[in-house]
Amino acid sequence: MHPSVESTLRSLQVEAPNAPLLALGQTVFWDEPLKAALPILAEEAGLSVKLVAGVHDTDYFAKLPGGVDERKPFVALSKNDGSTKEFWSAAGEFSALFGSETPVTKEALSEAGVFLERIFPGDHDAVDKVTEAWGWRGLASSDPKPRVTAEIPMNQAFQAIQETFAWATGETLACLSEPEQREEGEAAVDSLKALLCDAREHCASTTLSSYYACLLPRLHQCVTGQPSTAEIVTTTKLLSFGRATSHLPRFAFVNLFLDPKTAEAARRAYDDAVRGTEVYTLDKFGTGAIPFDLVIPKEGRGTIRLTSKMLIVTTPEPKFVTLSRPLQSVVDLAAVVEDAFGECTLVGKAIAFISMLAAEYVFAFHEGASMYVSQTKRVHDSLRSQGIDIRTHPILRVGLEAWESLADTSLWFRLPEPLRAPFGADVVSGATLGKAWKCVREQQRKAIAELGEARNVASLIRTLHAIKGGRWETIATEYDAVGQILSPLDAVIKGIRDQVRAGQDRLRAVKGEWLDAERGRGEAFRKGDEDVRASLADRIVDLRAERRELRERLKSLRDQQAEAGASPELQAARARRKEIAREAQLSRLRCVQEAVMATSGMEKTNRRPAAWWFAVASPDGSWFRNLLPRIQLRLEPL
Repeated sequence: MHPSVESTLRSLQVEAPNAPLLALGQTVFWDEPLKAALPILAEEAGLSVKLVAGVHDTDYFAKLPGGVDERKPFVALSKNDGSTKEFWSAAGEFSALFGSETPVTKEALSEAGVFLERIFPGDHDAVDKVTEAWGWRGLASSDPKPRVTAEIPMNQAFQAIQETFAWATGETLACLSEPEQREEGEAAVDSLKALLCDAREHCASTTLSSYYACLLPRLHQCVTGQPSTAEIVTTTKLLSFGRATSHLPRFAFVNLFLDPKTAEAARRAYDDAVRGTEVYTLDKFGTGAIPFDLVIPKEGRGTIRLTSKMLIVTTPEPKFVTLSRPLQSVVDLAAVVEDAFGECTLVGKAIAFISMLAAEYVFAFHEGASMYVSQTKRVHDSLRSQGIDIRTHPILRVGLEAWESLADTSLWFRLPEPLRAPFGADVVSGATLGKAWKCVREQQRKAIAELGEARNVASLIRTLHAIKGGRWETIATEYDAVGQILSPLDAVIKGIRDQVRAGQDRLRAVKGEWLDAERGRGEAFRKGDEDVRASLADRIVDLRAERRELRERLKSLRDQQAEAGASPELQAARARRKEIAREAQLSRLRCVQEAVMATSGMEKTNRRPAAWWFAVASPDGSWFRNLLPRIQLRLEPL
C-alpha cells in the first residue's frame, strides 16, 4: 500500500468525519468502477469508508452539433478534429484497450510542421480520418428533441450500447498476443456481454440510468473480484428537490443565491470565477439567472431564472410560474417548484454542482478528472473573503498508474498500430510496457519538437532519418542528387521569375502613369492649354507602346520558363522531388499521429483507464492486484 493511502484517509477522518465518499460517473464503461478499490484500501489501512457510487444522469444525452443523418435512435461516432470536433459524449463512451478520446488536433499537427490544408486541400474526409482518436467511440442521439440521460429509454439505447461494446472488446482482444491469454480474454468478454444482457432482463431498468445503476455494482465485482459494498445512487434521486428535501445541506449553496443578504455577493463571486473561461457568466442565461438547473420530468432540463414576479425555467419549451411574492430562500423555491411541477431535480451548473454535494460528501475524483474544481474553489474563496460561510468537504484525489501496474504481470500485448513504431515492436510484455512507456513518451515528445523545427524538405528528411532511420538515408541521398540536377534549372527559373516580377511591377506603374496623363489632359482641356494637352497625348502614345512591349516580353519570359523545364530528364526530376516532398510530409503526419497517442493518449489512460480492461486483459486479477499498491491518495481543499 502506498504510504499516502493511510495518511490521507486518516486526515480525512479528521477533516470530514463520517462523510461518505461520492463517486459519480455518467457511464459505467469508463474509469468509475475502479473507485471500488477505495473501501479495499481503507480496510488494508485498518480503516473504514462508506462509498456512495452513482450515475450522473441529469445531463442531456450527447448530440452531434448539426445532428446525425441516421434512422437509428443512437449512433456511435469517432472523435476527430473535423466533423466531430464539437462532439462530446459522456453517458455512452467506449474505449478499446490503449484507446482514449485524444484526437490528433490540427493545432498539434501545425506545431510539428504539418499543415493539412496543403496535404489534403478541400478533402474533409481525409482530415477526419487523420485526426481521429484511436480506439474511442461515443454514442450520439439522433432524436432532435434533447433528453437527459435519466429519461433515455433503455429499449432504444441497448442495441447501440451492445454493438459499441462489442467493437471495443473486439479491438481489445486483438491486443492480447498469447493464445492462452487471448482465450481467457474471450471468456471474460463473453461473461461481460452476458452481464449486460442479464442486467437488462433482471433489473427494473426502463431507463439508461437505471440500467447503469444496476450494472455498476456488478462491474465493481468484475474488476475487484469482491462483492460491491457501495451504496448505488443516481443524481436524479440524490438531488430530488421539494419541500421534504430542501433543508438538506446539499441545497444550502442554492440558498446563497436566493437570500437577499448574500445573493448579490454569490452571483458576483460566480461570475468572477468563470469569466474568461468556457463557462458562461449568469447574464448569458438571461435576467435573474442563477447557476442551477431544474430537471422537470418529461419536460427536460433548464436554467432557473427569477424575477420578483416570475419563476422561469428555460427547458426546451420554457416554463413560467407567477409568484405571489419574491422568493428569498431555497425553502420558498422548493414550495413553488413542487406545487408547479411536482417532484423535480435541482442540479448545479458545472462548478455549482460540486459546491452543492461537497457539503455532505467527499467527492472521489481521479487525477485529471473534473476541469471545474479550480473555478469552484475560486467561488468559495471569494465568498469566504466576504464573510460568507461555505462549508465543504475536501476532494479525495485518486492517482492511478495503470501502465506501471503491468510491470509485475506476465501479460503480453500486441500493440495497436499507432504504438508499434514508438515502442519499436509489435509485441511487448507487460513488464516492458510498464517499465518503458514513460521513456517512450519522452522520446516522442522530443520527436514532435524536432519535427516542428524542420522548416524545409531537406531538414525534414534529415529529421525523419534521425527519428525513424530506414529508407530515409537513401531518400536523403536521392533528394540531394535530384537537387543537383535541378539546381541550374532553379537558377534559370529564379532569374526568369525575377524578370517577370519586374515586368509586372512596371505594368502596374504604366497603368498609374497613364491614368495620371489622362487626368492631366482633361485639366488642360478645361484650361485651354493645348501645348500641355498635346504633350500628354504624346506621353499616352509612348505608354501604350511600352505596355504592348511589356506584355510581349512577359509572354516571351513565360515561354522561356516553360521551355527551361521541358526536357524529360528535368520533368522527371521535378516530379520526383515533389513526390519525395509529399512522402516526407505524410511521414511527418504519421509520426505526429503516433506521438500523440504515445504521449497525451497514454498519459490519459494511465490516470483514467476503462475499468473493464482489467477484467478482459487480466482475468486472473493480477493487473488489478498490482494496481492497488500503486494507488496514491491526496486531499484537495475546496
